[in-house]
Amino acid sequence: MPVLNNSQSIALQLEKVRPKVPVLFERDDVLLSLIQKRSDAEKTSSRNMRVPLQVRPGGKASQHTMDGDDLGLGSGSVYDVAQLSPVFETFGVQITKLVEYATTGNERAVENATKREVASGMKQFRCYLDTLLQTNGNGVLGSIASFATTTWTLTSPQGSALFYYNQDVQVYDATLTTNRGAATITSVDPLNKQITVNANPGGLTAGDVLVPSGLSGAQPVSLFGVKYHHVDSTVGTWMGLTRATYPEALKTPHFAAGNAALVPANVRLAVNKLRKVLGVDVLSREKLIAYMAPEQEHAWEQLGVTISEIVRNQVPADSGMPDLLFNQNVERRMAGVPIKTSIHADTTRIDFLALKRWGRAVMKEIDYYEVGGQTVFPVYGASGGLASAYLFYFTTGFQVFMDGPRYGAFIDGLAVPAGY
Repeated sequence: MPVLNNSQSIALQLEKVRPKVPVLFERDDVLLSLIQKRSDAEKTSSRNMRVPLQVRPGGKASQHTMDGDDLGLGSGSVYDVAQLSPVFETFGVQITKLVEYATTGNERAVENATKREVASGMKQFRCYLDTLLQTNGNGVLGSIASFATTTWTLTSPQGSALFYYNQDVQVYDATLTTNRGAATITSVDPLNKQITVNANPGGLTAGDVLVPSGLSGAQPVSLFGVKYHHVDSTVGTWMGLTRATYPEALKTPHFAAGNAALVPANVRLAVNKLRKVLGVDVLSREKLIAYMAPEQEHAWEQLGVTISEIVRNQVPADSGMPDLLFNQNVERRMAGVPIKTSIHADTTRIDFLALKRWGRAVMKEIDYYEVGGQTVFPVYGASGGLASAYLFYFTTGFQVFMDGPRYGAFIDGLAVPAGY
């Protein structure tokens, strides 16, 4: 008789499947979570929400002898109103019935795929909303530096960090007037700042920009992000107000680094400019955070490493080696302000955010799309009959506002440390 070998006993052997499913991509929602937790949420209708502002002081000061002289006339403050209305964002998830049948119960699968997709879909939707909060309100998530066939290299500062696999995007020209068409992302390489798409839209040109699916028309409007509210300019508008009308009130204090590496003086200048326009105690009153990408967190920590090295060289040799890096579990600070780091933040700037001055005009919180209590919808086949699949959607309708652009400061034009 032939010997029993392994190939003849395969049918008896059990298959081992590790009961853990790791996530191999990022889905940060740092800024979205901060704004939700630490700012106002105002319920709104489809009419514009109005944000009243005291933009200029009133009263006329003068000196007198009080010996019968004319005290003159007075004046009052100048008030105006900023306006905004919610925009709606949707995230659809589609699953076949076979997936549901095949992954229900511990005897069939290590996880129930349907339940996992509900949780995963919500996290990915929040990540997408967080990417929009990095923009200047027009939905531009990236710009094409060059392309080779269907592989696009995107420009700094964020490169491809604001995109994810299978995301649908619209391609516009650099002026946001010509919509060249749509593309679907088939892979994302954030370290090399590249994405691959299913097909190039007609007329694709270096310098074209990418916006989310669904935006249309010239100069589209999306969520108002950090770069919409933190602007040091008198050009354009802010929530319906012309910046040139109130140049002293609608500009955000800032320091331009000129593509130089971060140094403590940059931070001191930005913070002191904020103090000069809102008072010396603004840091204690407003409880700012320093919002930045890992690149600028690296630059700031490197300054600390240098200082630590200087200190180490001045202590006795037998005193032990200090830790030249930093405990990530300990709150890190910049000019006394807590640091909050996000993968999605602009790699060349640092924004000091006064989060209690930020808010959301909300028509619909993030939740399921519902019709008559139904949240799961059938898919129809080519015949007109039902397909063996179903859909559900997460939707939200909101817009992000501030009490005023002066409540914050930023540093831009910072050099990115080597290696990124």
